[in-house]
Amino acid sequence: MAAPVPSPGAGAAIVAPRPPVRWAAPATLLTGSAVLLGVDLALAVSPTLSVVLTAIETLLVPAWLAAVIKKERQAGRRGAIPAASTKPRWGAYVVLLVLLLACIAEKWLLFRHPAGGDDPHLVALYRTYTVLAFVLANGSLLGRRPLERLLVSTMDHPARLMLLSFGLAAVLGAFLLTLPQAVHDIAHTSFVDGLFMATSAICVTGLAVHNVADVYTPLGQVILLLLFQVGGLGIMVLSTFFVIVAGRKIHLRDAAVMAEMIDAESFSKLRRSVAAIVAYTLIVEAIGAAALYATFRHYPDIATPAGAGAPLSGAGDHLWAAVFHAVSAYCSAGFSLFREGMAPLVSSVPASGVVMVLIVIGGLGYPVHDELVRWVVVRVRGGRPPRLSLHTRTVLVTSAVLIVSGLVGFLVLEGGRSMRELSWPTRVLAALHQSITTRSAGFSTVDFGAMSSATWMMTCVLMFIGAAPGSTGGGVKVTTVAVLFATLRAELRGFEAPRLLGRTVPAALVRRAMGVAFLSVLLVAGFLFLLLLVEPHDPFAIVFETVSAFATVGLSTGITSSLSTPGRLLVAVIMFIGRIGPLTLALALANQSGARGFRLPEERVGIG
Repeated sequence: MAAPVPSPGAGAAIVAPRPPVRWAAPATLLTGSAVLLGVDLALAVSPTLSVVLTAIETLLVPAWLAAVIKKERQAGRRGAIPAASTKPRWGAYVVLLVLLLACIAEKWLLFRHPAGGDDPHLVALYRTYTVLAFVLANGSLLGRRPLERLLVSTMDHPARLMLLSFGLAAVLGAFLLTLPQAVHDIAHTSFVDGLFMATSAICVTGLAVHNVADVYTPLGQVILLLLFQVGGLGIMVLSTFFVIVAGRKIHLRDAAVMAEMIDAESFSKLRRSVAAIVAYTLIVEAIGAAALYATFRHYPDIATPAGAGAPLSGAGDHLWAAVFHAVSAYCSAGFSLFREGMAPLVSSVPASGVVMVLIVIGGLGYPVHDELVRWVVVRVRGGRPPRLSLHTRTVLVTSAVLIVSGLVGFLVLEGGRSMRELSWPTRVLAALHQSITTRSAGFSTVDFGAMSSATWMMTCVLMFIGAAPGSTGGGVKVTTVAVLFATLRAELRGFEAPRLLGRTVPAALVRRAMGVAFLSVLLVAGFLFLLLLVEPHDPFAIVFETVSAFATVGLSTGITSSLSTPGRLLVAVIMFIGRIGPLTLALALANQSGARGFRLPEERVGIG
């Protein structure tokens, strides 16, 4: 038997190869960034060392990007990334990169402030951006699998898509509103304040911790306008509109999601519905801006800056004031550029009239607009228009009843109180304005802080009901209240099914209305309890603030600017939930995989 041939280098010492340095390993990244974070927070804001640390963080951004690309390529080679989630994943990383760069850019801009590290507000803002950069950079690398699951579950889920889009818009708006170029003095604001204002704008609420004219520069005011314009239209509606304008095709999956979000009857009508919503909004706002401009020209103080001290000062230009207030009124945002809001215009019939009309139109919703326009066109052409749908008739009738009820209520309760100094014609105008503004607008011409507790209670009821579905307003919606009223009426009269304006209401619609109402009451009660724990204000004022935030109205008794940081964050969450809707939130968080195709036996329980 032949002896085995020795291999080359036999007898030499075998040296194991050195493992490569895993600089992108989770432990390495987390340890290094945690050390950098701790040092940066401890030294904030040092004139020299903080600049050096921020420069290091800036240089680490390309390393972070390289680590992301490397991990994505490795996962792609292993086949761990579903093909359907490739584009959403990279889109999410682009958003994270923008936010990360925004954090670092904000830190660089803070160094230019003359107060430097001597101002505690400046130090707090610097530390906020440092922590945010740490969370964004490490969360995107260490939490890739949860991020992947989130994106995959979101793309085909309208409720979760709405939740994510509004949340990202609020965070981006907070960054923009804390730019030094967006505020007159960056030391007078904070990231929490920016997040509150951005959430209030994107959720078209109008609650503000700062006077817009005093704190925000023209750039900051433009950012606010863009936020509540996007919030009024809807982020998905606007993005789909841009796809249509660019001439690109809408994928079937995206069309299905979008059709469900705007309640389009079919895919074929989706393009028409989206284009019509945007076009109709811009046309109405343009007409409203022109009408307000013609009115505002008679008030010279409107063209003065905020420092002038006049009640109507702040806008600095009549045209800009007209555009801002027209968009704010139609979108039910409630933001004003005037130093004292709309109160100085309480007796102006043209100004109040235009604002009220814009609020009412915005609160009716696009489905009602579309049907009314087609009805009028047929009538003008001499034809016989079809009967208005149950939805449109319910919205119109219920809205009219609520407006008239509010008008009478304000006249009776406040005619001899907060409105006693006004003439009777002005009292009627002011009462009508307050009644309409409670439907989710927030443009008050009378101080609600001076009103009675009974008026606050009535206002809370009107705010909680809100506007119509598909509109820019909030609340549980007028159709929900109409269906619940029809259900109660049917129960009291012994009807087999609820009847509403000559039609039978489906059982599924009744269950949905009950679900919306119950969830809304539960959410308001829960957040009210939390606010009462952290805020020392009058309990009834906190109730008013909570309902106003949930219904995205924006009316306040005057306590918003004095809320604590936990209180501001809680109110921001309430506004966010109120904008997307309690049922949408429940659907976004629910796991419906446990649904079964069988029915359990029935059994009675005692009621009442």
